[in-house]
Amino acid sequence: MEATQLTVVERAAVALSAPEHEKKLRELVTQSASIVEIKNADARTQCHFAYMVLKTARVEIEKAGKAAREDATAFSKAVIEEQKRLVTITEAEEARLQSLRDAWDAEREAEKRAAREAEERRIASIKARIEAFMLDAMAAANKSSAEIAEHVERVDQMVISIDEFGEFTGEAQAKQYQTIKWLRERHADALAKEAEQASIEAERAELARLRAEQEERERQAAAERAEAERKARAEREAEEARLRAERAAAEAKLRAEREAHEAEMQAQRDEIARQQAELAAERRRQEEEASAKRRAEEEAARKEADRIRAEKDAKIAEQKRREHEQFVENGPSADDIVDVLAAHYDVERKHVFRWLLNLTTETSPA
Repeated sequence: MEATQLTVVERAAVALSAPEHEKKLRELVTQSASIVEIKNADARTQCHFAYMVLKTARVEIEKAGKAAREDATAFSKAVIEEQKRLVTITEAEEARLQSLRDAWDAEREAEKRAAREAEERRIASIKARIEAFMLDAMAAANKSSAEIAEHVERVDQMVISIDEFGEFTGEAQAKQYQTIKWLRERHADALAKEAEQASIEAERAELARLRAEQEERERQAAAERAEAERKARAEREAEEARLRAERAAAEAKLRAEREAHEAEMQAQRDEIARQQAELAAERRRQEEEASAKRRAEEEAARKEADRIRAEKDAKIAEQKRREHEQFVENGPSADDIVDVLAAHYDVERKHVFRWLLNLTTETSPA
């Protein structure tokens, strides 16, 4: 009983013998507190010994903790298994009772839902019949005055009872009264509209009669105009035929004169063409002679130029040959030699002069 009354922390302390271990560990820490530096082998041995003592204490506590945890784990598993065993005893009975309760609750809820739905359908049916007063009246309002009067009579003879309309009886009676009033207004409108329509029909019939008379007068006038137009057209066609004949004779005369003139003009054009052809032939002959003369002169000039160029080339070649023979005979000048050597070795002329001077000095007799 005392163990079960301890807290979790207190139970852990008991399992590890915490008070005894804490006292011992604090003493060990106090004992090694004076070791702050290692200066020699003995000091190192002392430090190592103190370290091993602390480590051994720590390992013992860890082993005790592990053993306590393993015992706690085994205890926890045993509690879980025992819990499962005890729950299994009442589990089936609990489920059976819950099923009975849920089935009864579902039946009550279904009864309430059915009652609500039936009430909703009853109210919707009553409201639909009330709304039908005006819907039927709106459909009848577009009919004749006699049909509207007949519908007013049917609505007025309807009996609104509390057995049929229940708590909506007052609303149904008000809607019946409003519908009858509205239909009577539409009946008056229909009567006025029908009277107006009858007047319009009478006016339309009178207009049709007047229009028929006007159309007959217009038909007779059109026939008279057609006859007058036929006579005028015949006279116009005769005059046009006479004018066409006169115009055809004039056109024939003009065509003959034009053809004679065109024949004369064609003869003149042919003569001009012949003269132009002769002039063109003469011009081509002269151009061909001038072209042949020009080609001959150009050929002579080209040959003369070739001869002069050949003589010049021969003179240049002879000059080069003589210069080469003279160069072979006399050799290059000193300046030429210096320039060639300076360019070849990429040095200044003064260095080449120095080289040549040295060569002269070396080759001169002692």
